[in-house]
Amino acid sequence: MLAKDIMRKKVVAVESWLTLPELSKIFAEKSISGAPVVDEAGAILGVVSQTDLVRTRREAPAGVPSYHREFDDTVRAAGLHFEELDRTRVEQIMTPGAISLDEMTPVEKVAKVMIDSHIHRVLITRGEKLAGIVTTMDLMRALITLAKRPAPARRRAHAK
Repeated sequence: MLAKDIMRKKVVAVESWLTLPELSKIFAEKSISGAPVVDEAGAILGVVSQTDLVRTRREAPAGVPSYHREFDDTVRAAGLHFEELDRTRVEQIMTPGAISLDEMTPVEKVAKVMIDSHIHRVLITRGEKLAGIVTTMDLMRALITLAKRPAPARRRAHAK
C-alpha cells in the first residue's frame, strides 16, 4: 500500500496572513486539526496545527480572557476601556517548512517518518506539487482496512 492509496486529495491549505481567530474558524468548519501554510502562488511555507494555537493561547498575557480574542472585531469594549483583539498571524505560530513524501512512498515508511518526527500529518507530493495529505487518522483507517483483508493463502509443499 502506498501513500497515494490512503492520502486525502482535498487538502485544506491556509494563507500565512490569516489571523488566529480566522484559522480557528477554518479548523472548526472543516473539522481539521492542522493544515499546510501556503503563499499566494501555492508554495508550501510550513504547517500549522491546533497544538500551535493552544501553545500560543497559553502564552497570551494573563488577565485577558481568551473570549476577547475570538471575535472578528478589531477592537472590543471591555468595561470602561477598549481592548485590541488578538491579531496574531499564522506565519507567527506555524512550523516553518514541512515534511513531505512522494505519493509512491510505502505506507510503512510514512508511518515511520511520522513516529520518528513526532508529527500528526505528512504532506504528499507528486513531483514538486502538493497532491494530498496523510494524517494519523488516515493511517488508522489503512490499518483497519489491512486487518479486514483475508490472509494470503499459504503454499504447501507437496510431498512426493
